[in-house]
Amino acid sequence: MFRVRQTETARPLFQNRYADEWVGLLVLAAIVMFSVAVVEAGFLRQWLTPEKKLHFVLPESGVAGLAIGNDIEVMGVHAGEIRRLKLNETGRMYAEGDLDPQFANFIRQDSTAIIRHRLIVAGASYIELGRGKGKPLDWDYAVLQATVEANPADVITQTVMDLRNKLVPAMNNVQLITTQVNDMLTDMRKGQGTIGGLLVKDDVLDKANAALAHLDTVIADLRPIEKQAGGVMTKVDGTMANARAATASLRQSMPQVQQTVAHANTATAQLPALLAQAEASASSLRKLTDQLRGLWLLGGGGSKQEPSRRLPAQAVRP
Repeated sequence: MFRVRQTETARPLFQNRYADEWVGLLVLAAIVMFSVAVVEAGFLRQWLTPEKKLHFVLPESGVAGLAIGNDIEVMGVHAGEIRRLKLNETGRMYAEGDLDPQFANFIRQDSTAIIRHRLIVAGASYIELGRGKGKPLDWDYAVLQATVEANPADVITQTVMDLRNKLVPAMNNVQLITTQVNDMLTDMRKGQGTIGGLLVKDDVLDKANAALAHLDTVIADLRPIEKQAGGVMTKVDGTMANARAATASLRQSMPQVQQTVAHANTATAQLPALLAQAEASASSLRKLTDQLRGLWLLGGGGSKQEPSRRLPAQAVRP
């Protein structure tokens, strides 16, 4: 084989004594830039604090516009994303999402998961998680039941349909009633039926007019009686006024009558004692008279008289 023969006079085209140092510096700079990029992108945080896995059981009607990459919000704050959509063995669809670990304490077993639209009827879908107060979730396999927010357009359409279902029968009934009333008026104009006969026959109207005239006469005859009744009522009012005045006078004199009755009761209570004292005085006077009659100075025999068998007044009882 050919062999290149080098001479001592050959020199390299470029020679730098600090080439190794520059290469090392460039490698260190590349490592620093890569570390900064990793930290800025959040890969380091994901490696150190992995995100929580959360499974959502979707409604039987479907995914409701939910797609991979849609947001997961907790109390209006972006907390994660939908990573995949799958169909299980029972035919139900479910979604799997990653949730920021700092929001894990707010998600409990009683938390709600509602699929909403960014706009009212359009826009990207997202899942809004409600803050729960129940038991914590098992984050080894956390599952929540997702529901779909009612679409305002569907609600308005359903309301209009309900109103239509209620108004159409009502309008049909009104139309039927109007037809029946029209038929009744037509029959009455033709003189059919009792009311129609009354309206068509002239003698019925004449009798009605005569009855009204007689009624006017009766009312005219009752007017003098009404005046007399008014006079009687006036007298009755006067009598009632006098009765009220007499009652008021009696009511005013009642205290005096009660006082008089009280004095009479007091006097009656003292009367038996006075009668007893009077009887005692009469008995003493009788005894004194008998003694005076027995004195010889007054012409008496001086003999002692037998005591009277008459009972004293105190011993008499009814």
